[in-house]
Amino acid sequence: MAVTLKDIAKKAGVSLTTVSRVLNNDPKLSVSEKTRSAILTIAEEMSYTSKHRSNEEHQSARVGIVEWYPRSAELDDLYYLSTRINVEQSAQAVGLETVTVFADNMQQIPDNLAGIIAIGKYSRQQLEIFHSITRNVVVIDHDELANGFDCVVPDFRGGMKQAAEFLAEKYHSIAMIAGQEKTRDGELVSDVRQSVFAEQLQSLHCYNNKLFVTGDYSEQSGYELMKRLIKTTPRPEAVMVANDAMAVGALRYLHEIHVEVPNEMGMMSFGDTTLTRYTYPPLTAIKVSVDEMATMAVQQVKMRRGSQDFVPTRMVVGTRLVERASTKKDGRLQEIT
Repeated sequence: MAVTLKDIAKKAGVSLTTVSRVLNNDPKLSVSEKTRSAILTIAEEMSYTSKHRSNEEHQSARVGIVEWYPRSAELDDLYYLSTRINVEQSAQAVGLETVTVFADNMQQIPDNLAGIIAIGKYSRQQLEIFHSITRNVVVIDHDELANGFDCVVPDFRGGMKQAAEFLAEKYHSIAMIAGQEKTRDGELVSDVRQSVFAEQLQSLHCYNNKLFVTGDYSEQSGYELMKRLIKTTPRPEAVMVANDAMAVGALRYLHEIHVEVPNEMGMMSFGDTTLTRYTYPPLTAIKVSVDEMATMAVQQVKMRRGSQDFVPTRMVVGTRLVERASTKKDGRLQEIT
C-alpha cells in the first residue's frame, strides 16, 4: 500500500497540513528545522513519493471539480449548481475531462489530475489536501490569494455598493438579510457583502443597524429573518438579501402575510440565478456571471497545467444590476415582466 501524507503526519506527530507544506517546500511555512528534518527523514524512510512527481507523467487531461455542497444539498442553492455545470461545460469545450466530487466524499478525489477547481469555501486544511494532490488549484467564489492559491471571485464590493446606491435613490429605510457561512469542517468564512453594504448606506445616510439580520444563506433562513424584520419599528421600506435562496424564503413570508412587493416593500437579491426571473414578482438583482467565472477558472487550470512554480493570481469578475419588478421605478409600481 502506498504511503500517504497521513502516515507521515502520524509518525512525526504533526498535522497533515504541516507535512504537506514541508514536502511542497512552502516558503511561507514557519516551522523549526528539527521538525522539518524529522518530516523529510520519515518520508525518506517510508519511501514516500510525492504525488506531484509520481503522477506527472501519467496526468491525463482530467480536472477535478470539488463542490462545496454535498450532492444532496446542491439543489438548495442554484448558484453553486450553476457554477459547477458551467465549469464542466467550459472544461469539456477545451478538451479537458472532468471528475466531480462533492464535499461529503472528498476522499474520492483522484490522484492523477491535471488540476482541481474548488467551488465554494474551504478551510486551510482542506486546501492543503488539494495542494498535496496537485499544485494546480483554482478556487471559485472565495478569495484565497493570501493563502497562495489561484482564485476567481465576483466583485462583491462593487456589486454591494451598486445595490446600496440603487436602493437609496428609492427608499429611506433599508434593511439587509445577510448570511454567514462555514467550511465543511466548521471554520467561519469571511464575507464582505454585509460590511460593504452597511458602509455604503452610512455614506448615504440611510444606515440603521437594527435593520440588519444574519442567517445561513438558506431559503428557510430568509423566511425566518423576514419574519423578524417585519416586526421592527419603523418597518423597512426595502430589503437587500445576500443571496437568491434567502430572497425566495423572504418573499414567501411576505406573500403569506399579504405584504405587496414592491408597493409595500421593495426587495433585491445578490446572485441572479434563474430563480429570480420566476418569482412573483421577478426580483431585481445584482448579477454574478458564473459562466465567466467558470471559463476563467478552466483557462487558468489549463494554462498552469504541468507547471510547478508560479505566482498565484486573483481574478475578479464584474457584476451588474438587473432591474425587475420587485423594486419601485421612479416611485411607481413596475410592470411585471
